[in-house]
Amino acid sequence: MNVIFIRHAESEYNRDGIWAGRADCSLTDKGIKAAQKLGETIDKDFDVIYCSPLKRTKQTLFAIFPEAKPIYDDRIIEISVGEWENTKELYSNELRELFRKGLYTPPGGETHSDVDKRVCDFIEDVFEKFHGDEKILVVTHNGIMRAIKRNFMKKTNEIMSKNLGTLVLTEKDYRRYQEKQDFER
Repeated sequence: MNVIFIRHAESEYNRDGIWAGRADCSLTDKGIKAAQKLGETIDKDFDVIYCSPLKRTKQTLFAIFPEAKPIYDDRIIEISVGEWENTKELYSNELRELFRKGLYTPPGGETHSDVDKRVCDFIEDVFEKFHGDEKILVVTHNGIMRAIKRNFMKKTNEIMSKNLGTLVLTEKDYRRYQEKQDFER
């Protein structure tokens, strides 16, 4: 079984350089067109589709799969960046890099370990529920993609995911994660 994760298409906040976090912004026309174009080429034979409940992920999903019947799950919602939400680049490059590395949390924001916990819980539930050849799609956010890379993927230099970027989580990735968890207990 493979779980395919797609980051939402370009949002208004992406375009304008605004920290979105949990802000419920819309896609740009460019983002909608890019998602529709992806929908023309992607295999749509998914058994289960999960989606973050934020507008930009819903718009992405329905631009790709107009007939989708998703399951909305709060565990795959974007990381809260607290006071940084709805703001432009008001913070130093140093603080931004510390945040991306999980060494700084904006006031009122969510820690990387909090995000990792809910994302790992979501993925554990998916792999416990499905065991066969099911094809599963998850439409989500960059913060969630980073949590997956941190916890399930072998070393990766590219922690950021582009709009409409994808990750494929395999059973092998999940087993390796389980073994690591068992070892740490």
